[in-house]
Amino acid sequence: MTSGLLFNSNGIVGNSPVMKALDCQIDIAARNDLTVLITGESGTGKELVARAIHNCSQRAASPFITFNCGAITESLLESELFGYERGAFTGANQDRSGLFEAANRGTIFLDEIGEMSTACQVKLLRVLQERAVRHVGGHRELPVDVRVITATNRDVRQEIALGRFRQDLFYRIAVLTISTPPLRERASDIPLLVEYFLGEAAREMKRLNAPRIEPTAIAALSMYTWPGNVRQLQHIIERLVASTRDREQITTAAVHQALQAVNLFENSPQVPMIFREDDSLEEFLDRIVLALYNHFRALTGSHSQAARALRISRSTLYQRVDRARERTNGNGVSGGNEWED
Repeated sequence: MTSGLLFNSNGIVGNSPVMKALDCQIDIAARNDLTVLITGESGTGKELVARAIHNCSQRAASPFITFNCGAITESLLESELFGYERGAFTGANQDRSGLFEAANRGTIFLDEIGEMSTACQVKLLRVLQERAVRHVGGHRELPVDVRVITATNRDVRQEIALGRFRQDLFYRIAVLTISTPPLRERASDIPLLVEYFLGEAAREMKRLNAPRIEPTAIAALSMYTWPGNVRQLQHIIERLVASTRDREQITTAAVHQALQAVNLFENSPQVPMIFREDDSLEEFLDRIVLALYNHFRALTGSHSQAARALRISRSTLYQRVDRARERTNGNGVSGGNEWED
């Protein structure tokens, strides 16, 4: 098995049953030079799994190239992946190799493969079939020896049914499939992850020592559902470390406060965004202001905390809500108990 997976040498931490099963899947993928499709929710570590497969494979000494298919326009995607010839388009002043050539003898990881247009999917399929690339504006086939790993958080079979993903490409990229488990299915790993991220954050912030954390604070983190998965936990720990001083302990109260701040935005209201025929712009914006205020005030029980969540001063929020109420129903606020926290 891939020794180190359970001890984070590949950046993957955990010893829960689902992580041990993932370790086995990585080991199988590393021993077989086949295409791999990694599925799973955002923040579950799909790129870490791809990197672990590469690092444990016979291609480990060669490049590992990552590319996010959803982070670039369709017009640029083809030239980035496959390269281009001088004069192929405006600004192409010289020949340029693509990422497939850069990854030759190694691995290319195509993240968010579900965002790729069907036109680009056709070109990718050709590369996988021919094991060769053709530069944009070029005519020569350039052989490449590349192991392809892809990832998506979409339901690819549903995308196929909707006509947004080619079935023949799916069969080509999903010779092996791996699913990364959400954090809620591996809650027993949270204490290990917390300790790991504490150390990483301390090193990043050039702290001599990682802060300690109360056992009850770890218990509170373990009970949370983590819709953003491991990435969200990492960001919470980074914020907690940033807010502590040397030798200061992270308390349970600090953890609850951090989680409450996250909850405010995860449970954001369904703001009335319909612009009615008889609306003015001001009336439309007034409804949005009141909806946001009512939501955050109900969640926090405090005008001051609602203002903090909305990143606005208490007095400015008072003025905006008062003005919005006056204009929408004539019921302004004159500074009653509602505004006394």
